[in-house]
Amino acid sequence: MNNCPNCLASNPFKKVYKDGLVFVKCEYCNTIFEDTSTKKSREVSERVRNEVQNKASNETDFLSLGMFTLMKKIAIVVALALVVAVGTFYIYTNIIDSRYEKEEFLYGFPIPKDVEIKSKSKIGSVSSYIITWDRVSGKRIPIDYKLIIMKNGWKIKKEGDSELDGIAYHAVKYKKEDVFVSMVIRDPDSLTFTGVSDN
Repeated sequence: MNNCPNCLASNPFKKVYKDGLVFVKCEYCNTIFEDTSTKKSREVSERVRNEVQNKASNETDFLSLGMFTLMKKIAIVVALALVVAVGTFYIYTNIIDSRYEKEEFLYGFPIPKDVEIKSKSKIGSVSSYIITWDRVSGKRIPIDYKLIIMKNGWKIKKEGDSELDGIAYHAVKYKKEDVFVSMVIRDPDSLTFTGVSDN
């Protein structure tokens, strides 16, 4: 635009900036027009800015979606592992539970069902129970028996190896509420239980 459309003056325009817009004003007749050359460049710059912002938000959405999917998969794997572990423990302890019974003579301490009872005696609040069990190996009892003892609320107070009159043995002292039960394991397959109640 070289000539003013009102007064036909040649190159009479001066740029005027107002409210973020660019106008041109004729110096002779004071006619104001919007500057179209800056309008096109402003539209291009706004379009480029919007494309860049949209691209950045799309990348962020993609990353957050990817992280969400990964976290979801991890949560599913952890939940399945937990269900399998709890289910296995529950089934295992219930199958094991059927192999043992609570002996009222020993204040509810679990005793294996498949044992040979050698002697059983009670003097006051002290109960003694001697059994032979072929699952005892050396000085140790099977792990499933330990689990059942713990499942029934008995806690180990003291454990250790010792020797009396040249005979080696392993002793474990359990406690539940006010009752103590000592289990002595002697070679080859003998278990002696002694239960004492404070009541």
